[in-house]
Amino acid sequence: MDQIKKKKRKDRKPLAMLLAVLIFFVAFIYFISRPSAQTRAIELVNACNSIDDAKSLYDRHKFDLIETDENGGKVVSIAFQDAIRNKLNQLIQDENELNYCLKWLPPGKTSLNLIVVPDLSRRIIDSFNNPGQISNDTLLLNVIWDEFVKFSRFRQDTKDRFIVDVTDIGQAQGKFRLVADSLYFDLAAHTGRSNRLYFTPAIADRFERYVKKMYDLAKPPMGADYFFYFSRTLKSRLKYPTIFENVTNKIILITDGYMETKSADRTNTKHSAFKHTKGGNLKELIQRTGISIPKLPLDLSNTQILICEVNERKKSAGKRF
Repeated sequence: MDQIKKKKRKDRKPLAMLLAVLIFFVAFIYFISRPSAQTRAIELVNACNSIDDAKSLYDRHKFDLIETDENGGKVVSIAFQDAIRNKLNQLIQDENELNYCLKWLPPGKTSLNLIVVPDLSRRIIDSFNNPGQISNDTLLLNVIWDEFVKFSRFRQDTKDRFIVDVTDIGQAQGKFRLVADSLYFDLAAHTGRSNRLYFTPAIADRFERYVKKMYDLAKPPMGADYFFYFSRTLKSRLKYPTIFENVTNKIILITDGYMETKSADRTNTKHSAFKHTKGGNLKELIQRTGISIPKLPLDLSNTQILICEVNERKKSAGKRF
């Protein structure tokens, strides 16, 4: 009798082992196939019917869905962020709603939009006041280009852009058009690859050749109408943040800082804008002399402007203030 019982127990052992394996397998399949917290949150995004719904959902999960980014920092899950951004892109109706969303969403990947606008007026051939000006400008442009390359080359999937621009439509048309187009470097289409693959020797050669050609074409000088550029041209060059991308605009003006005019009511002034700027009382000069500086219809809230190489002239090449 004992032998029969032992035999039955022995016969059941493989069945028990098989059942244990089956239970483990089922549990494993359930574990790997069950929706994760991220998956469930993303599914809920699709049910959002308003911007406030999306914000509420984001606030509810932003501390639960934390991951490590490529730089080792802690960020809200990129997949969850992308789902929220895509949904908001469908819901946003105007600029006010966009700005509201940008206040609570983490900033998207930031792209640099760098615009360099050299002064191609008579300063480039004024050997008395500005000796070697073209060489100095070229050196400065090369330094700016090198810094842009250093900043951008180790990034990926950014929309960094570098432009060397001219100041008025007269320069941009005709013989300057080809130069302006060739000094436009946009990485927006360079996706899925390191930016290092964009900055080839051919790109560097193109930059150097067309900078030289630009200055060759600017002799005799064509003038530099910065007001025209800021009021008519700059808007088309600026980039603004979107629900997917953050942008920093940087504008670098290479100029001697002098404004020349043929207007009779301004040529009698004895004041130099350079001196007043240096002394910090340019506003007082403008008010006292009645200089009219119209406001520009531009949003420069995400734009930085740098003026390089402002020189005080040894001798006036024309009327100045």
